[in-house]
Amino acid sequence: MYLLADTVTIDWKETIFAIVGGLGIFLFGINMMGDSLKAIAGSRLKIIIEKTTNTPIKGILVGIVITGLIQSSSGTTALTVGLVRAGLMTLPQAVGIILGANIGTTVTSLLLGLPIKEYALPIMAVGSFLIFFMSSKKYKQLGGVFLGFGMLFFGLDVMGGALKGLAYLPEFKSALESVAHWPILGLFVGAASTAIIQSSSATIGILQELYTTGAIPLIGAIAIVFGDNIGTTVTAVFASIGGSIAAKRTAAAHVVFNLLGSIIFMIFLVPYTGFIQFLEDKFIDISDPNNMKLTISFAHMAFNIFNTFIMFFFIKQLVWLVTKIVKGEDNIIKVDVDSLNDDLIVEAPVLALESAKIVIANMGKLTEQMFEGVVTYSFENNKKVFENGFQIEEMLDTIDKKAHDYLVKIAQTGLNKKDAQFQAEYVDTIRDFERIGDHCINLYQFFEHRYDNKMVLSPDAGKELAKLYEVIKEAIQYTLEAFENYDLDAAKKVMEREELIDKLVFKYRKRHVMRINNNESSETSDGFYVDILSNLERIGDHCNNIVINITQENYYHEDLDNEY
Repeated sequence: MYLLADTVTIDWKETIFAIVGGLGIFLFGINMMGDSLKAIAGSRLKIIIEKTTNTPIKGILVGIVITGLIQSSSGTTALTVGLVRAGLMTLPQAVGIILGANIGTTVTSLLLGLPIKEYALPIMAVGSFLIFFMSSKKYKQLGGVFLGFGMLFFGLDVMGGALKGLAYLPEFKSALESVAHWPILGLFVGAASTAIIQSSSATIGILQELYTTGAIPLIGAIAIVFGDNIGTTVTAVFASIGGSIAAKRTAAAHVVFNLLGSIIFMIFLVPYTGFIQFLEDKFIDISDPNNMKLTISFAHMAFNIFNTFIMFFFIKQLVWLVTKIVKGEDNIIKVDVDSLNDDLIVEAPVLALESAKIVIANMGKLTEQMFEGVVTYSFENNKKVFENGFQIEEMLDTIDKKAHDYLVKIAQTGLNKKDAQFQAEYVDTIRDFERIGDHCINLYQFFEHRYDNKMVLSPDAGKELAKLYEVIKEAIQYTLEAFENYDLDAAKKVMEREELIDKLVFKYRKRHVMRINNNESSETSDGFYVDILSNLERIGDHCNNIVINITQENYYHEDLDNEY
């Protein structure tokens, strides 16, 4: 760029490359830092969220902490949507986390306002050293945090240099000045830019650079800040696609919360701008223009704090509103894992054992629903059914861990012989139900592969599958009946059907080979069909595993009762 009197000449190629490249470095840096922090925290993030959000205030605090750690409100919201999808969190709990996430994200903008860019390269050097010269996984992850942190500021510096050049252009200045005269335009600019870039931090960073150059007035910058908070909701919307009704409502709550907040504050834009101007005059030394970045940080932080405070008192109304916006009911069974109360283990371990049994029985009903989805999806390429299947799998994995850990705690209380045997049986049952879910997922993926590659099975193969499905559905139904009621007759019916499944699979494999040899089936579907049969056979095996203890005379509960 060359500046001569009132004439400005810009090397557009260099400027565009600097803006785009700087933005790329910034986004890569913030993602690396967030991913590294999540890797350090491991699965504890999910555990923290699950266990500490039973009240809205706790949810807000968790949202603040988690977002501050991973440096992404979008990431926190997406994680929350995932927990809601899995049936592990209610909508009111999720709303609390979303409120807190909006405050937590202001940590990034505050960091961006600090004079750290001079140290960006040394920070990156430290991160690179830890990654390439340390053998410990933890040190490498810490290196990722440092490298990402340094790249964040380095990218912002590169971007800022180019933006300062643009600030001298009369056309650019005129465009930004129009934002001051038409703040609603700034709202749309902020929303659109954040939605496109997928990072509110990047938008705030660019805005800070523009404000320090005087390219944009404070009132216009604040309007863009409000729009930025609308645009960041796009990630949650994407995360909810194909999910449950509750997940979609969670995403809608994020949109409604930020949208309403932005509208309210736009109404009071002038007095709010005056308040931020007061903070700048009182607490910020603007003799160094770089310090003016903190003005935008304060504007962003104050908006989210005030908005959260206001909306906190209307959480119930917010939940009501999103249920009206996103209509419908989930057809997926909800399993109340909160019923696994640790206090009950100490007070009444027998009742705790019964609570575990109820949860496991509902786990079994989920596998039944999951298999019904497999049957539907095998004959119809229904993406909703496919997504529901994976949603159920998430729920099964969580129930598996929670129920197993709960049963281990019960075992430590010193159960009598009869209850100890039941406890051991329940542990095995959990594993078998979870494995049935795994085989169902395999089947979903096989059929997805079939649809993606336009593979066609012969009509005979379709009839064979339909027959197998019928027998397996009966096996699962009788398995649930046997487990819930300790029904010996139902258990025997399961074993009869497991035998039939084995015979049918053996017969159908032989027939399939004959069809291949007679060119009656596609060669490409050879392994595909055999894999399907194998997974169906294993589902029958696990049903048999669940009921086999019931049929064993020395383990049947009536015989156990006789010992007492």
